[in-house]
Amino acid sequence: MSQSINFVGDRRKRLNKTQKQDKKIMDIMINVLVGVFIIFLIVMGLRVFYVFRLKTIKDQQTGVRTVILSHETIEKEYIIFAQKLKKLSVFFGKRKDKQEALIFFSEIFGKDVIVSGIDYSSADEDVVSFTIKAPNVFIMERVFETLEDPKVSINYPNITKSNMSRSSSGNYSLSLSIVLPELAGSPTIDSNTKDANTK
Repeated sequence: MSQSINFVGDRRKRLNKTQKQDKKIMDIMINVLVGVFIIFLIVMGLRVFYVFRLKTIKDQQTGVRTVILSHETIEKEYIIFAQKLKKLSVFFGKRKDKQEALIFFSEIFGKDVIVSGIDYSSADEDVVSFTIKAPNVFIMERVFETLEDPKVSINYPNITKSNMSRSSSGNYSLSLSIVLPELAGSPTIDSNTKDANTK
């Protein structure tokens, strides 16, 4: 009995095998496409999220900038006002120091010495200038001794004497320029020195 070849069965087997391979490939492609789509959605979601955050930050920056610009005039006025106060405090501080120096020398020379020709208008330097007048040479000598006294030199180390003169009536005059020390406090006059000068 002769054997017959079943071509139809072999073909079906090959077709079934090919279909299984195609299905497997198709499943893989679908999974890949689904994965790519999910990744795309995640990327798009992150992009939308960061775009929204960026817009929020820009809106906040715009708001802060608007607030700063709205206060710019107030800040300028405040700075100008603060500078004026600073200059005024320095000016009145210097003026007070000069007045204290004048009082100091008016008292330390005693009642026989007259202080006149006062000038403490110098704004560039802390200098007070005045003229002292003594009725005779003995009181003028006492003035020089007082200027050399340590109590005076400690408070005012920079004293310039100039224009000493004698009038026909015997009165003596002397110009003094006092440079105020930067950190000088209120000068103090020793009661013994004051009493000695008034005798």
